[in-house]
Amino acid sequence: MWTHIFLWQGANFTAYQELKKLLYQWQPTTSELPSYQLMTIGLISGAMGPFTNAPVDTIKTRMDFSLEFTFFTAHIYSGLQKATFEPGQTALQRVLNIASDMWKNEGFTSFYKGITPRVLRVAPGQAIVFAVYERVSEIIERISPTLREDDGYSE
Repeated sequence: MWTHIFLWQGANFTAYQELKKLLYQWQPTTSELPSYQLMTIGLISGAMGPFTNAPVDTIKTRMDFSLEFTFFTAHIYSGLQKATFEPGQTALQRVLNIASDMWKNEGFTSFYKGITPRVLRVAPGQAIVFAVYERVSEIIERISPTLREDDGYSE
């Protein structure tokens, strides 16, 4: 779970900062980006999170499903359903087996199944979060401009 959060947030913030720099380069006379531009790059960067962790998340979902399916059907069907993993396999071996089966049987797109609902759920919220973040940051800078100069973290 933490890996997903770090991948997701890293992709979001990196994409956002790079797109923001690009907009400032394209509009050198602009001192502040308009809200619609901030929301647009927030929407794009918000979509980066689901796209970066979709393959890992899809594999994890299939791995969880195969474990649950095997556990519950073993009692109901008395072993009629074959397990999708061999006992004694490491987690890495299971992940690689599932990924290999997905690639062979369904192709590249199988790693991104369900991406549309994820993006539609996450990206609009990130657009709002980044736009609000920028506006609040601007207000804080106006209130106390000396804090940015001395913090050692500004660009």
